[in-house]
Amino acid sequence: MSGMHSGTGVAGVDAAGLVLRVLLLGGTAVAAGLGLLRPTVRATGRATTWTAWAAAGAGAAASLLSIPVLDVNGIVAVLHAVLLLALPIALRWPTPAAYLGFALTVLVVVESAIGHSPAEFFVTTIVTAAVVTWFGLTGIGLTVPPEQRSEGGLRPGPLALALAAVLVVAAAVQLVLIGVADRRLLTGFGAVLLLIVVAALVVAGVAVLLRRGDPWRIYRYGAAAVAVAFVAWTVLPGIPKPGELPLPGVPRLAHAVVADQDVPVLITPHRPGRNLVHLPDSVTDDITVHAGGTPVRAQPRPGTSGTWAEVDLPAGRSDIELRRTGGDEQGSVEVDTGDGPAVPGATGQDGPECASVALAGLVAGQRAPLHSCPAEALADDDAEALRGLVGYIHRNGAPGITVLGDDSPRSRQAADVVRAAAAQAGLPTGDAPHPDRALILVGGWTHAAEHLDSIAASQNEAPLHLYGVHLAPWLMHSPVTTATASSAVPLRFDPRDYRSLEYGMALSEAFGGEPPSVAGFDTWLAARGQVVDDPVVVYASAKVDAMQMNMPGMSGGMHGSEPAGQWVPRGTVVAVSGPLTP
Repeated sequence: MSGMHSGTGVAGVDAAGLVLRVLLLGGTAVAAGLGLLRPTVRATGRATTWTAWAAAGAGAAASLLSIPVLDVNGIVAVLHAVLLLALPIALRWPTPAAYLGFALTVLVVVESAIGHSPAEFFVTTIVTAAVVTWFGLTGIGLTVPPEQRSEGGLRPGPLALALAAVLVVAAAVQLVLIGVADRRLLTGFGAVLLLIVVAALVVAGVAVLLRRGDPWRIYRYGAAAVAVAFVAWTVLPGIPKPGELPLPGVPRLAHAVVADQDVPVLITPHRPGRNLVHLPDSVTDDITVHAGGTPVRAQPRPGTSGTWAEVDLPAGRSDIELRRTGGDEQGSVEVDTGDGPAVPGATGQDGPECASVALAGLVAGQRAPLHSCPAEALADDDAEALRGLVGYIHRNGAPGITVLGDDSPRSRQAADVVRAAAAQAGLPTGDAPHPDRALILVGGWTHAAEHLDSIAASQNEAPLHLYGVHLAPWLMHSPVTTATASSAVPLRFDPRDYRSLEYGMALSEAFGGEPPSVAGFDTWLAARGQVVDDPVVVYASAKVDAMQMNMPGMSGGMHGSEPAGQWVPRGTVVAVSGPLTP
């Protein structure tokens, strides 16, 4: 496998696989065409039979070689080869040959279009039928004497024009469906796509220019262009499609290859000025990010996963280079920051949470600019959840509350909400550790994780916060919650239900094991036209692995273990309250 295209993030191709695919589908198409068109001739000669044997032999050999080389289904490959080798024998009889030709045509369609969208499947079916018909008529025109053809109502001239028109329209539709009619046409994938269009136009030109006189000339002269179009159509699925072009001001999710390792890259907010570059836990190499200025090494941050680098990007289009620290291998990602204003909170201490919002939207298929970040204001739902949490702590008999936050606008507002709710309940509050009080953390991920680490270290000397460690809703993020043995958080959703886990799995699959976040979950749901509107319930999480989980469509196991996408990996989360009221 070769490296990745520096501009568009296109990986290399499997040359052996493409060669076998061309031989298999090309040989099958020629053999199928001869079989389908066999009823149009009175008899076939030695030339027709040998042509059929050559095409069938090439296709059968490719089908059988695909078993060890490409690890395809052996039964299907053998069946395909048997049908191919039966066709030259069946050419003696028009009806069996036509049936075999139809069966082989169906195989070409299925093997060419399986896994594609319904629209692409339909287009591929039409193209395959046109190519098989053209190859069949070409074979007849080249190998069967005119006196043996029983054309009847076939009318090869108008049929050639119709087949050429089908190929041109299909090529144009494919260009629109694939959606790379831009500078990505300069990539290998784009060149193959353009080759299909050009070859189809050549076929149409031949059909128009040679429409007078012997119509069989159209098939002979147009066969080469049809073959080129079909080969290009056949290899196109084997060439990785170039990634989406960057949209100015829209967070960028792309891939690069560094030292033969696929590196997912998230760039937020993708605006001129300071930006965050995020790499997931799946990237095992140390990576240095080069963006025109001083190289920045991507490093872990407390309360987050993966690594992060802050770089300055110019307005408009440029490239970010990723290099393995201490090595020469590098990959690059194209960016286009546009000329929009900066997004407050998108970098700095609370930048990773903002990046989780951007990533969730991209994973859900939403490509929209990032206008604000969660840490810039306290949401009404979060304020209500904190009031309910204070009431829950009060009902559990805690004599007071320690509330700790940071300097972000959301944290300051959240601290005020907690203090006001505690005062209304008659509970004293403070910001100093106290063993006889409950702790509520209302800062960002980094602040909370650092404080929880400190608590974990102090617990070995003297117990702290005997009435529990409680987290603001946005701190339900595994790198934060796993920093302490146990904690409680008020949530409007159940981290164990299918919808929550579906988001977690989608995120993990798209970005190298990235853990879910509350703000990201809200964004992911909104992109799907859904909202979280359940009552607030307190959930306790702990670093144990003792809750059985069986979800629809997932393998059974312990909650916190496999599969991916868990909110508390290698741990458990359980509701410890009913619906809360302040």
